[in-house]
Amino acid sequence: MNGSNALRIVTLVVLPLLCLQTTVAADALETLLERADAPRWPARYKAVRAIAALPQDDRIFKLRVLLRTDKRPKVREAIAWAGYLEPDLLNATLLGISARKDPEPRVRRAAARALTRYRDRRSVGALVKAYQTETDHKTRLRIVQSLTELTSAPCLLDKAAWKEWWTKHEGDAHLRPADVPPEKNEYDGIVLETRTVAAVRPKGAKKKPLPHLLVLPGFGWNTEIYGSYLLPLRQRASLTFVRLPSVQSLTGRSGYGNDVGTYPVARLVKALERFREAHKIERFLILAPGATGWIAMRYAQTHKKACAGLILLDTAIDKKAYAAALRRAARRGSKAEQFTAKTLLHENGLPFNESTLKRLHATALERSFYDPSDLEIAHFYRHASEPQGFAIVPPIVFSGRVRIETPTVFVYSGASAFSTHHESARILKHFPNSLVTPIRGARGLPYLETNQEFHRVLEYFFERYFD
Repeated sequence: MNGSNALRIVTLVVLPLLCLQTTVAADALETLLERADAPRWPARYKAVRAIAALPQDDRIFKLRVLLRTDKRPKVREAIAWAGYLEPDLLNATLLGISARKDPEPRVRRAAARALTRYRDRRSVGALVKAYQTETDHKTRLRIVQSLTELTSAPCLLDKAAWKEWWTKHEGDAHLRPADVPPEKNEYDGIVLETRTVAAVRPKGAKKKPLPHLLVLPGFGWNTEIYGSYLLPLRQRASLTFVRLPSVQSLTGRSGYGNDVGTYPVARLVKALERFREAHKIERFLILAPGATGWIAMRYAQTHKKACAGLILLDTAIDKKAYAAALRRAARRGSKAEQFTAKTLLHENGLPFNESTLKRLHATALERSFYDPSDLEIAHFYRHASEPQGFAIVPPIVFSGRVRIETPTVFVYSGASAFSTHHESARILKHFPNSLVTPIRGARGLPYLETNQEFHRVLEYFFERYFD
């Protein structure tokens, strides 16, 4: 293999999960509950789907009791997720109690997510009450996200504000959901799906205009995927979530075998600039993960005056840094990381086909999270909607005197062998107004795994460059 063929990236795709057939035997529930306690999340997810499909008989009453009393947090979490997957399985009042009182944050988060399926005032009241006493950071964000999906309330982040809002609206005859469909428009021949949410200025904050932050999820992810995890940024900026089209549609290539196109950076840079012009945004910041960060960096280099700042998550600075990360992971990464790296370097003989991509996706879960059995992670990954195939790394190399003066923060998952914070000297040379921050406890998605620390980093970034 030559260098250009060996250096390829994988975009996130749907991991097909086979749903179990509905089991109606008398011992089916006990068997499924055992599977729901399995250490590997795919087995747990299948069990949850099967639990959700059980007939509505007296076994459901047993599930309700187990949701409150089972000593195994994994089982309680699985039942709560089943309530989301099948809204008729459990009632809103029960899940509201679970959201407020279960000792495990992961169970409370699952319950808060499930409550969005009921869409009645009992769900809203339960969530508002839960928010008053919730201490877990990620669960608080999940509750706020659920409340904004259930009601027409603004995105509030203060418990007193939610209490005040509920006091005013508890008697409303109808609590309208605030669901706003995303916009789809064509920019320079590329269709972008976008969803914009306004900033929420905290009380006592300075009155100066807040910036606009463009959030670029990886290819195939929808516009809401980061929702609850990025909510605190609404106190700093208005947010526009962008869903990018598939790599195949942009390159005209299948993404498999020998029909692999180059990652389409230049075309998307042009589309983002047309988007900015069409919406009359003077300048915006861009938040981008992984390979999507190459689009953000090229935009900052091409449109210096229009780019106010960059927030790059687990992004290799260029092709050279990406290749070094692959070789490092292949030599001394975990077993899963070695498999991923050697596959992408074409050192283990696997063809670049759909089957290999599915294996890589499943392996990514194992290498990215300390607790791959967490059903929140499974739900997160289920939001990816399109297979993306493979793409050749674009010929981006920072060398010589190339400099991007745009304020930038590079946030890395420090526990991953793929992390390229090892390139900090090169990064600081070419991005002189930058911060390089590895988060020790993160393996793949720092905004999700280590959300509070992630936002502390961004708070410092905003204070340093934008206050």
